[in-house]
Amino acid sequence: MNSTGVEITAGLGGFLVLFGLALAVWFLGRDLTRRLRRMRQAEEARLRQETPAEQGDAPDRPEDDPLA
Repeated sequence: MNSTGVEITAGLGGFLVLFGLALAVWFLGRDLTRRLRRMRQAEEARLRQETPAEQGDAPDRPEDDPLA
């Protein structure tokens, strides 16, 4: 189709741009995974601290309840 016989390709520049984008996506995914893991661990620690406090504060049978 090309009568001059010259191929036009992305070459080294295209490869480097694509490689740079792939590295950026990899670093962003790694950072996102680390942040999500930290958030999940912090939430689990917060829930562990709140759960015993809530159970200790709430009496089994309220004294003000006339039906109890």
